[in-house]
This record gives sequence, structure tokens and C-alpha cells, in this order.
Amino acid sequence: MGRYLKIEFLAVVMIAIMLSVSYLIKIKNEKANLASSDKEFEVHNSLIREVNESELVSTLKSDYMVQKKGNLQMIRINYKGETAKELQSKYGRSIADTFFLDVNVTMQQDNGYYYEAEHAIYKKKEGFFYVTSPFVGYLHRGNIIKGTNLKYNINEKITEAQNVDARFFTRNKEHPK
Repeated sequence: MGRYLKIEFLAVVMIAIMLSVSYLIKIKNEKANLASSDKEFEVHNSLIREVNESELVSTLKSDYMVQKKGNLQMIRINYKGETAKELQSKYGRSIADTFFLDVNVTMQQDNGYYYEAEHAIYKKKEGFFYVTSPFVGYLHRGNIIKGTNLKYNINEKITEAQNVDARFFTRNKEHPK
């Protein structure tokens, strides 16, 4: 009978050792950690089309797109819409209807105006395009405008800027070739 008590005691000790070791070891599950990320979605080579009841309103293409907490971050953006014929940049993010664009920002308008900059903000609903870096604007008939801090009211076709350096041609003279 004493022999059985020794085996039971040994079994209890072994179980106690295994339980204490299991509490000391922390098992990490990488997939579980990734699943708890703050990403709402992540997409490669995306195309988003906005439509109303009768027509296509805008398209947004991007090589990479991830949404985190309502903030849409994108790489190599191409946007076409009602107020912007074509808007492109290398990097950008969007919060609601406002786009914050960085690196090689270009904007083409229906009226032929074309802007280049490194940093810009496009407010889709309000119809405003703000450039927050030096810019170059190409207007009709070869007119060129350079400056900083551009504010372009797309709906009213009014442009304001600082430190403006411009070349304008009148209707009587066409630009030299």
C-alpha cells in the first residue's frame, strides 16, 4: 500500500510541475494578432466607381489601398469625377470627400487647365483644389502660371495664389513655337 502512495504522490507532483510550466509559457498566435489589426480593408489594384441613380459620378483607381479607422490610404492614385477631369498622385489619403495628395500631384480640368505640384488637397464636395507647395499651372493658349499656395475654385473657375510668376498671351498673339 505504501508503494501505491509513492506513485500517486509522484503523479500529483508531475501534474503540478506540468501546470506550473504551462502557466509560464506564453503561446503566441501570429494569425490571431493580425486578425486584431485596425485595418478595415486592404486592396491591391482597385477600382471604385461612384454612381447615382442615373449615371457614373466618379472613379477612383489605386495600386494599393487600405482603410484604417475611416482613413483611406492609397498608392498611385487616379481619380476622375464631376469637378476634376483627372487627378493623380503617387501617395494620398482620403477622409470622407477630402483627398490629401503627395508626390507628383497633377490635376487636369475640362477647360484645359493642368496643374502640377508636390502636395495638394482636393475637396470634392466643395469643389476646391488647394496646392500647399510650389506649383506650375498650364492654362489655355500656352499661358503658364507658377507660384505657391494655390486655391482653385473649380465651380467658379477662380484661382488665387501667392508668389505668382506668370506668362500670359493675349488673343491677338499666339505663343511662339
